[in-house]
Amino acid sequence: MATKASSFKNWCTENISPQSWTRICLKSVDAIRAKGHNLKEMEDLNPDIEMDDELLEALNDALSQLYEMKVNEEVLAPH
Repeated sequence: MATKASSFKNWCTENISPQSWTRICLKSVDAIRAKGHNLKEMEDLNPDIEMDDELLEALNDALSQLYEMKVNEEVLAPH
């Protein structure tokens, strides 16, 4: 299941802080680049950017390391 990056970013902004998404992306930069994205793209966030399970896992790992939290995947599911 593809997850929209904007859903993850919005969750982070609402549940942690507006800066949390940037910190998570910086911590996951290698995974982001491996998927053909760059930090500017992730920051400006075209709402249609979809993350595969691998990128989602990398971002969730960064979230866990930085904030000791995990995103509930049901929250990120497209409605």
